[in-house]
Amino acid sequence: MDALKVNSILMLLDDPDEKVFDGIKDIIVDNFGDFSSHLTKKLYSGECSDTVKYRISQLAQSSISRIFLTDFQNYTSKLVPEPSLLAGTIMIEKLADSSFDSAEYTNYVRNLSRKVWLKVGDNTGIETLAIIRNVFEDEGFHAEENGQISLNGIFHNATKLLPKTLFNIIFLTICQENSINIRPILTPNPGNRSTIEIGYVNKELAKEANIPSKHGAMFAIDSNLQIKHEARIFLGQPLPYFKYLKEWQTDRYLTTRADSNKYPAYYSVIMEKIAEVLHKNIKY
Repeated sequence: MDALKVNSILMLLDDPDEKVFDGIKDIIVDNFGDFSSHLTKKLYSGECSDTVKYRISQLAQSSISRIFLTDFQNYTSKLVPEPSLLAGTIMIEKLADSSFDSAEYTNYVRNLSRKVWLKVGDNTGIETLAIIRNVFEDEGFHAEENGQISLNGIFHNATKLLPKTLFNIIFLTICQENSINIRPILTPNPGNRSTIEIGYVNKELAKEANIPSKHGAMFAIDSNLQIKHEARIFLGQPLPYFKYLKEWQTDRYLTTRADSNKYPAYYSVIMEKIAEVLHKNIKY
């Protein structure tokens, strides 16, 4: 769409007549990529009325809902062997943050995955965790004491701490890429909503604990990639990797929504809509 037409349509956003707004909103939603930067500038101009702010939020919500719902349904339908956790993470982050460099992130994770592959070899035992932990330490990729992590500026802020879920999602991505039997697991919490943990599926450990399971027992792993000391053994089948995306998206939203200098004013609307779509499409 040419700049003249974009500007002509944007001028109509200020029209008090709702029928005029109804006549342009589908055009903006259908071509949201052409309008998004202009809408952001309009919001930051300080001249937006409450009505215009509300209209822009509506447009962002409708556009993201349409785009993401379609893309995510297509993504989750790719069940052979199963959707890539790397692709799902990129899809969410790229949609929410247009400055995100998906190629840089992909290269980082793939290089980390290759280093793990070279060291793990044919090892499928409990030593696998120690090997991955050593690779992460060599790369300076670790969880902080407060549960958050730093990641060398890939998310375009070298000093900002990122949620611990990023550590987990990269860890699980590497496990998926290398066919390591570590998965998300559902932890029942009596009286509360079940939560997701990371679990190591291992028949040898199950046998030692005298636990019968065709899948092996799933032993929870802590943020330092250690088997948790308490005797918590999960007998259910491990979850597909992509089901951890909800945990990542929730924490990512909480970490970034306060950064008003970086994210456009409709970012919260976008993230809330993504969360809604994830909730409807990812069932534990």
